[in-house]
Amino acid sequence: MTTTTSSAAAAAAAAAYDDPLDTPKRSRARRASTFTRPTHSSAHDPYSQSHSASKPKPSAYHSSSSHGHHAQPAPPKSPPRATEADAIHHKIPPGYSIKNWNPKEAPILLLGSVFDANSLGKWIYDWTAFHHGATAPMADVAGDLWLLLIKLAGKVKRADECAPLIRSTEAREMVEDFLESGERLWARFKRLLKACEHFMWKAAKREHAARGGSPATITMGRNAGCEFVDSIFGRDRELENTEKLMNSVRLWNMRFDANCGELLREVSK
Repeated sequence: MTTTTSSAAAAAAAAAYDDPLDTPKRSRARRASTFTRPTHSSAHDPYSQSHSASKPKPSAYHSSSSHGHHAQPAPPKSPPRATEADAIHHKIPPGYSIKNWNPKEAPILLLGSVFDANSLGKWIYDWTAFHHGATAPMADVAGDLWLLLIKLAGKVKRADECAPLIRSTEAREMVEDFLESGERLWARFKRLLKACEHFMWKAAKREHAARGGSPATITMGRNAGCEFVDSIFGRDRELENTEKLMNSVRLWNMRFDANCGELLREVSK
């Protein structure tokens, strides 16, 4: 595992994240939350329940926030397992771990692993809750980000599937405009992930040097997930960009629902 080439870095990262030493080891007490969130008592590996945990339910989240009731978990569904054929179809580089990716969803690459919107949102939330505590305000921010990622991915996918079925040229072009702007938001999110990766590698290099390791054998240590959290939610790092992106996604979601919601429901009938 080396950093001399991008593929080697990917392989190193994949191996590092598969190592149980690099994952949260202890559970933390949870408060009653208005967000449907995963538990940590049985999840030593933050990846291990990426697909088995219930997704946050937007309707339950909003209703519980206003009425003080707890959100009910959605019935768990087992997504299909990704295969090498899926990875080749989506042009995922060799060496990436695909165990956390639902191949029916768009892939998101983070270091040596492939995620979908739900599994990545869960991974970020799990590490944030581990690092700061499940009752910390930053865990709520991570939960909101998880929900926003699911909404954005679902609506972009729906717009992509329904746009060709819309007969009205004007209406179809409007949906296509939303599709393009949604994809631009994904591009912004991926740039944010890249910035966080940069901080993670810097931390890995520091840890490796402190242990007296060779520069040619740098791997992600057990603090990689915490370093990611400090990067994406750190006030001296990417928090401002993260908040701006989240606000942009919220606005996009509201505008999409107002302009395209009824239209796509009619087309889907």
